[in-house]
Amino acid sequence: MTERDKGSPASRFLVRQGSRGWMVYDRQRRGPAMIGTSLAVNLTKEQAERIERTLVDKRERGIIPD
Repeated sequence: MTERDKGSPASRFLVRQGSRGWMVYDRQRRGPAMIGTSLAVNLTKEQAERIERTLVDKRERGIIPD
């Protein structure tokens, strides 16, 4: 059973493959996540996964608003 099947809202951030490399997609922005003033694009998969975990953690702690 996936998180969506349990009725939990989908995560705001997700890792997906971009046109060149990997990116962290922000469902609220409907585009790449912002890291400071930079877009989270053209990353290795490992970099994107690390950034996603950091953003999810910050959101859960209330540092990033919903």
